[in-house]
Amino acid sequence: MRVLRVYHAGRDAAHRRREAALVAAGVDVHLVVPSAWPDGGSERHLTETRFPVTELDVTRPGDVNRHRHTDDAQVRAVIDAVRPDVLDLHEEPFSAVARQWLRRAPADLPVVMYTAQNLDKRFPPPFHQYERAALARVDGFYPCSLQAASVVRGKGSHARIDVLPLGVPADALRTGDQDADDGPFRLALLGRLVPEKGVRDAVRVLAAVAATTPARLTVVGTGPELEPALHLAERLGVREHVEHLGWQGPDAVSELYRAAHVILVPSTGTTTWVEQFGRVIVEAQAAGAVVAGYASGSIPEVVGDAGLLVGEGEVDRLGAAVTLLAENRALWKELRDAGALQAAGCSWAVVAAGQAALYRAVLDARLSGRATAPPSARRTTAAGRRGRRAAAVGEFGPPATCAGTERPFALPFLREPTPVSRLLGRVLDEI
Repeated sequence: MRVLRVYHAGRDAAHRRREAALVAAGVDVHLVVPSAWPDGGSERHLTETRFPVTELDVTRPGDVNRHRHTDDAQVRAVIDAVRPDVLDLHEEPFSAVARQWLRRAPADLPVVMYTAQNLDKRFPPPFHQYERAALARVDGFYPCSLQAASVVRGKGSHARIDVLPLGVPADALRTGDQDADDGPFRLALLGRLVPEKGVRDAVRVLAAVAATTPARLTVVGTGPELEPALHLAERLGVREHVEHLGWQGPDAVSELYRAAHVILVPSTGTTTWVEQFGRVIVEAQAAGAVVAGYASGSIPEVVGDAGLLVGEGEVDRLGAAVTLLAENRALWKELRDAGALQAAGCSWAVVAAGQAALYRAVLDARLSGRATAPPSARRTTAAGRRGRRAAAVGEFGPPATCAGTERPFALPFLREPTPVSRLLGRVLDEI
């Protein structure tokens, strides 16, 4: 089975692990990437792949949803040259580049598409029209969360939808040397240092823990929140317990995970964005760190029963929860073991197996004439839209909201309560 994949981040070797896993699963992959993209890797890295890579020039490099290829004819030329069985667009349905490929793909070519958009919102023209056209054309979606799946279905897609998490490489599925009684309790926060990532709340959590237990916080990344966070640490008397590192390579990040007791994810939603997956969560769990943060966006879904989450912005409760982990090392170890077990289900090999199954399903449906008919082009009534969204919630659970989720363990789309989740529910009630 030959698959043509289009991915704006595919120049980066770290982002090509999905393709490598698909090749290992027996898929004949041909990847299309921009000829230039910020932090997109070198030419040498592109030649060291086990699958062919085509580079095409793009406008607006770095603009994920508004970039497009400069030459329409080259898009169709690549399709004609590769002659794929399936076209895989690792782009959002409302993006300009996805629209470009869908307009030039033969009508009988099966198409699958990625999405992480977990807020059910209407985009301005022309992106709203791009999205509608994609929902009517695409045979299968592989969203990274149930929330994103609910959005796609609720907006009218009749396609097959298989939820596939973002993966972790096999060599990352190795817990570190964290010991419950070893030295100071080590906290870490990784990512863009912007207000919605809760950098200052991470400092407040450190101050709460350090009031009773020796603790340290490592902040990894760059952004405008760094200086305010360091000033806050000075004011709270914990500046000497905060270490800042700039962006780190994959190996250094893996070692940091394996040294940390807790990875903090105190993200809060904005008017247009909430956490769509949180790759740091599964990477941390795979390395033996426990995740603690806010129940915002898809964080509860990804953390599952293997972490401690409180309502968005409840920094005092979060500080109390992490202090509890520092003082109750048996609970910390139980969550650590649960996280490592959960992360094993997010290996790239598992993700690739699910994606290959989606390819086969949409291809078989096309070949057998069972492909789902597109929805009617007629304007949907308000009652019809409400019914469609209600059905999507019944299938996948609700989309994300900007207000966050107060009780993550009561979400209807999580699995049945386990002993760990019941314990955590009691713990959070007591904080």
